[in-house]
Amino acid sequence: MTPRNAIEWHTQIAQDFDDKYAKSRSFKERYDVWTALIDKYCSAEFRAIDLGCGSGIFTFYLAQRCKSVTGLDASPAMLNICQKKREATAVSNVDFRDCDFNSMGLAITERADLIVCSSVLEYLDDLDQFLRVIRSSLSGKGLLIFSMPNKRSFYRRLEPAAFEILGRPKYYRHVKNVCGFGEIATKLRHLGFEILESHYYGYTPFLSQLFRRVGLARYSENLFVAVAQLPSTNVGTKRVNAEATLSN
Repeated sequence: MTPRNAIEWHTQIAQDFDDKYAKSRSFKERYDVWTALIDKYCSAEFRAIDLGCGSGIFTFYLAQRCKSVTGLDASPAMLNICQKKREATAVSNVDFRDCDFNSMGLAITERADLIVCSSVLEYLDDLDQFLRVIRSSLSGKGLLIFSMPNKRSFYRRLEPAAFEILGRPKYYRHVKNVCGFGEIATKLRHLGFEILESHYYGYTPFLSQLFRRVGLARYSENLFVAVAQLPSTNVGTKRVNAEATLSN
């Protein structure tokens, strides 16, 4: 059966998705990039939220470094994997909730110090509204770590044509947002965020090895990840002094 939306798509591929973190070069790289950022910015006193937690890869990693973590996802298959992992590991500071992102604002009852959002924003119908909900869900000086498809990469530029002709990659049917880093950074700054750092990643065969070497990874890597922070209060007056550093 052809999935009708991103939730059904991720439900269909749930176990394969989880397995890729042990088997796929690109998923292993994703894990390394994300865990390095979590290690850098996380605190033992943080309340964290993993939006679109999938099979819980980063949720459980956060649980080792935060006071508490809530994983939100709307895929029953993904949440089933998460629950099995929690039972197997007896982790006590993790909570998983079935949550469609249209009702996310109702599911979050306590503001978080850190929200992570890995490869979720591209599937949303209303990206701007979702970013506003994220902002209202963060405490003062709250941090957001997120990733999105890199619109500037050669691969992403070819994706629409490849899907039109071949019907592949299959996930592209459900993609709603593909941004350059500058576009999403502008949206976040309008909401009061400061960009602390950002990086390109997502290995592309042949291209990445060459382009990374000459400092042009923005044209070869499939994804970018960024860290953004709110000022000291959500209504904010004093801005965080942090320079946006987009790596090559």
